[in-house]
Amino acid sequence: MSNQLSLKAGLSRQAQIISFIMIIIIGVISNYIYVLAVYVGPLNEAHGWSMNMIVATYSLSMFCEFPAFLFGGMLVNKFGMKKVLTFCGILYGLAILGSGLAPNVITFMICQGILGSLAMYGIFIATLALINVLFPDRKGLVMGVLYGSQAAGGALMAPLANYFIASFNVSMALILQGVIFTVILFVCCLLVKDPTKGDKELQAKLQAEADEEEAAAIQKAEAKQPTMGWKKAFTHPALWMVFFSIILIQLIGNVLITDISVIGESTYGVSETQSAWVVSAFNIGAGIGGIVIGFISDKIGPYLTTFYLGIIDGILLAILAFAGAGSFTLFAVICVIQGFTYNGITTLNPIMMSDSYDARDLGTVMAFTGIAVIIVGVLGPQFGIMLPFAPMLQICAVSSIIGGILAALAAKSLRKYYKSIGSGCVIR
Repeated sequence: MSNQLSLKAGLSRQAQIISFIMIIIIGVISNYIYVLAVYVGPLNEAHGWSMNMIVATYSLSMFCEFPAFLFGGMLVNKFGMKKVLTFCGILYGLAILGSGLAPNVITFMICQGILGSLAMYGIFIATLALINVLFPDRKGLVMGVLYGSQAAGGALMAPLANYFIASFNVSMALILQGVIFTVILFVCCLLVKDPTKGDKELQAKLQAEADEEEAAAIQKAEAKQPTMGWKKAFTHPALWMVFFSIILIQLIGNVLITDISVIGESTYGVSETQSAWVVSAFNIGAGIGGIVIGFISDKIGPYLTTFYLGIIDGILLAILAFAGAGSFTLFAVICVIQGFTYNGITTLNPIMMSDSYDARDLGTVMAFTGIAVIIVGVLGPQFGIMLPFAPMLQICAVSSIIGGILAALAAKSLRKYYKSIGSGCVIR
């Protein structure tokens, strides 16, 4: 199906492959906000900026997701996927460059936390639209590879950032990487093929053909589809349990994603290079986690997978807190596991929603759970800086276990509801 649609749009198999490779490169580079942890200490030392303000850049980026998706989708419809992708790619590189020229922390936050993040999410929405027409029957596989490569790309970006900081200074490191990213993103965006060539009618036709095939498959399993709409969802306990489960399980991940370097250097006295390698290890874990956890979820269900992740994660954190808080090696191992869990839970959240609620209301319930992501994205980075290391781990261990239990209770509550209305919907 994918190849047939591409041929109808005048796109060869080779062009498909090149586009896929370019999309992967674009995705890897445009996730630089997740390497912020490497810059926290150097920016504080070089400019005297508050660490709380620096890590707040990551939290600020969370608020950019909604407007970027909303207006990015409109711009894609108006100007075409490739033009939006190219514009956002250039803007992203320039935002990184601008953050290196920032005279104060507020300007830095605007460059990376707002402009860079809006461009990052704009790239993401344009990429999604391209994948939809480039690989209509392989969207799940391609998205899985994209998510995994983006997270694993942080493993490359962290030591690269540390190398530039050590070779120059922190501001020049951002400036040079901004220039490099702008050039690479511009070239990659030019090489990506838009099979619709901006033709809205052709894009609609290709999408309609893909939707027909998907609709036929959905119709066969219609009796098993979830039917709970948003009004019922907000009065039913399951959605609220998932909401708090996200916050509790994701707390430690949002601490580490920005604070690994600070914790490594202040708690264990290691060098910036060693801390950068731990940031890299976290991202390697994240890359593997998205793919592996998605695979496990297909076998046993997203709710049960979340339950096991929460419990196991809590136990591992407790071990580090009570038995090995003085070991940097154990800390590094835990960071790998936390990266695995962090991206795994991120992968599971939309699957849980799509398995539980009416497809017509997925946007509403996903927006609601997005509030939980914003809350923990704001709370986590500050939490890691404000509290001593061992007590922070103890709190995160308990919260992770409670979050896993809440996910199991949410599944039980949903099963009871669908059984009561005679639905064949299966909640796992």
